[in-house]
Amino acid sequence: MNTTAKKSKQVVSEGEEKICSHTIEWYLEGEGLKLSDTDIEHIQNSLINNYVSGELCTITPDGNVANGWWNIQQ
Repeated sequence: MNTTAKKSKQVVSEGEEKICSHTIEWYLEGEGLKLSDTDIEHIQNSLINNYVSGELCTITPDGNVANGWWNIQQ
C-alpha cells in the first residue's frame, strides 16, 4: 500500500530589516505580520552575542503566538 502525506501550504510573513548594520531576513508563521520592537531587540541582543541566525517567537496583535526564524542575509 502506497501512502503519500500531503503537505499543507502554510502562510508566512517575511521581510528584511536593517539591524546593527546587518540586513536581516526573517519570517513569521502567519499572514500580514511584521517584526515587533521586542523581536528587533531580541535580534539585536543575539547579534551582539555573535549569533548569525535564530528562532523567533512573538505575540501577534490578536494575541496568538507566531513562530519564525531570522538570519543575516548572505
